[in-house]
Amino acid sequence: MKERKKTMNEDFFAGVEQVDVWAAGKKVKLPIFYRDARAYIAVFPASILALRRLLPDSRFTPAQIFPGIGALGLACFEYHDTDVGPYNEFAFTVMLNNPDFLKIPGYNMTRQLLQFNFYPFIYHLPVTTHEALRWGIDFSGFPKFLASIDFSDTPQWTECELKEGDNLICRLKGKKIGTPLSRQMKYFIHLYQHRQPQHTEFKLNARQLGISLNPANVDLEIGSSHPIARELSRTLLMNRALMYFYIPSVQFILYGPENLSLPLINLLIQQGMKIPLDQLKNPRAGIKKWD
Repeated sequence: MKERKKTMNEDFFAGVEQVDVWAAGKKVKLPIFYRDARAYIAVFPASILALRRLLPDSRFTPAQIFPGIGALGLACFEYHDTDVGPYNEFAFTVMLNNPDFLKIPGYNMTRQLLQFNFYPFIYHLPVTTHEALRWGIDFSGFPKFLASIDFSDTPQWTECELKEGDNLICRLKGKKIGTPLSRQMKYFIHLYQHRQPQHTEFKLNARQLGISLNPANVDLEIGSSHPIARELSRTLLMNRALMYFYIPSVQFILYGPENLSLPLINLLIQQGMKIPLDQLKNPRAGIKKWD
């Protein structure tokens, strides 16, 4: 059984070539491998008008669950073994429409769920280490900042507390539900870098996965004074989750930025990277170091 599990884990990363880049004076491999982690994600109803105010560009269109009601996702990650070391992360996301499907309320989000391919825009992404902070900002424009992100567990629940200094932003508590599923998922992450849309792919290998529509399986406490807490309170229509993903064992691959803007190309050149012509035409072609 152990040998079979090892083979499954290795297959997830097989065939994905990594290259070296530099961030904050340290070498980082792209795409980044997250070999062992846990996560849970809760999706809450939010006003479409409030969600649009969180989006920096009109080309980002929030998906609607019902007319006038969109989806805001909160995601907690505890990364145990990664190419940038262990760290924790808390993602604030607006769920966007998949451009390949009709933008009909309910329909677009349902198609994303059926395919396990999701289109989030990340508007806040606190992390716990400087290494995780720097590469994400420099190369993809992730909206990261340093914060304390602490996990705690009881036999029935796991809790993630997010603070900046002593100021509480929120506490997200998820029940340890059954995990009968195991499957791969994709998040086509939307960002904003150099005042233009940026994209990157985040691939998941959920070795254990539970999905629930029961709002009793999630508890959200929002702080009172932090600006992000006040923003969250204004945006959510209620603190009861519409959907909950519990993933106690998961692996990830985070690919590099897909849009190579001129400032980003200049940064890569300064860091000693060679950008072949085919890379400029096709960002998925890969990045190579100077010989």
